[in-house]
Amino acid sequence: MGEELVKITPDRERAMSIMKMAETTLELVKSLDAAKFSSNIVKDYYDTIRELLSIVALLDGFKTQGQGAHKKLIEYIGRAYKLLSEHELSLIDDLRIARTRLHTMASLCLPITCQETKKP
Repeated sequence: MGEELVKITPDRERAMSIMKMAETTLELVKSLDAAKFSSNIVKDYYDTIRELLSIVALLDGFKTQGQGAHKKLIEYIGRAYKLLSEHELSLIDDLRIARTRLHTMASLCLPITCQETKKP
């Protein structure tokens, strides 16, 4: 199955559940030693950002699925909302790529350092 943006019924209850999960993940990240768990921190920051983006899409009545779903989600948010700059969208995509590398190859933080993820 290819990458898709699928129209669904907006689900506020599911969105709130995802938000609570994102908040919990951020609490966990704050408690981690960045020197010791940098790869986990990068992965968790990206997963939290992706969850927040998926909440927006969910409330808009969309979800992504299939291969390339995360990239499609970032592209959707970039087109539908002008709140994120090109630099911020690029950073999110860089985190996506780093997370994929960490997930599939169990490697170190490659293109993004944990210090960069903490910048406002």
